Amino acid sequence: MVLSIIIVNYNTAEYVRGCLRSIFKLLDLNDIEVLIADNNSPDREVEELAIEFPEAKFIFNSRNEGFGSGCNSAAEISKGEYVLFLNPGTKLLDNSILNLVEILKADDEAGIVSGLLVNENGEPIYCFNEFPDLKWEFYQTIGTGYERAIEDLLNRDEIRNGRKFEVDWFHGAFLLMRKSDFQRVGGFDGKYFMYYEDVELCHDFKEILGLKNYCFPNVRISHSTQSSLKSESIDNIRNFHMHRGKILFTENYGFVYRNSFRLLGIANILLRIPIVMFWKKYSKHRKEKFRQLNNILRLYLSKDYLRSSKFEYIKV
Repeated sequence: MVLSIIIVNYNTAEYVRGCLRSIFKLLDLNDIEVLIADNNSPDREVEELAIEFPEAKFIFNSRNEGFGSGCNSAAEISKGEYVLFLNPGTKLLDNSILNLVEILKADDEAGIVSGLLVNENGEPIYCFNEFPDLKWEFYQTIGTGYERAIEDLLNRDEIRNGRKFEVDWFHGAFLLMRKSDFQRVGGFDGKYFMYYEDVELCHDFKEILGLKNYCFPNVRISHSTQSSLKSESIDNIRNFHMHRGKILFTENYGFVYRNSFRLLGIANILLRIPIVMFWKKYSKHRKEKFRQLNNILRLYLSKDYLRSSKFEYIKV
């Protein structure tokens, strides 16, 4: 077995269906295995998928421990020499991911490789960056400059010319690596629930294994920008765990740099309090929004809460 493709599902059966159809249409089953790790989805539609796609292997986890833990549960029983992690919202456009496998075979210095995620119109979307730094944190705090910086990333010469380039991290929607390397770093770090576990993994490949992470812009897969989460809970879940993941990741940095991140994060939250207080948009949900901001502020101020809040807003 050459390649194990791993997809984590949580109430995303329709997206998984589209992803599986693209895989089985474009790839030879003799070269791959496909594993679906279901994180105890309440809708149980994944059981229908297991009947519809008998060629895939389904792992039914008893708890929703998060994206990274779901990936780990499937990787443990995978048989491929290489593992490819895909989000449910992705669809293969061709079989060019096999070219990435050949690149890993030939380049011992390559760690994690990926291509570009594109939207429904074929346009590149934000899926890679440098490791978090104070410049990006400042952009987010003041609420300007962030979008322009992302545009600059996606307009770089290598993307236009189709040349590979080295990056710090990729979006977890599309990550390919040797299984042996994945095991050497211990897989995805289980302290994350969602967000930044992919950044941490890429960091481990560079800093622990001394490998390089490469983007190959000629390899592209479609990624839906739609979310599987219920609309009324999206903001709370995403905002909380985005901040939590970022704080956890910055523990890799030294004291001064790490605490500079914390100060900017606190400023970010404090600046949003008057916005929530006076903007009509939040009039119906102001109490809940204040509770959310308070919980995020606690992440920056309390290490105990940071460690114990993995399942905040989440049903396991």
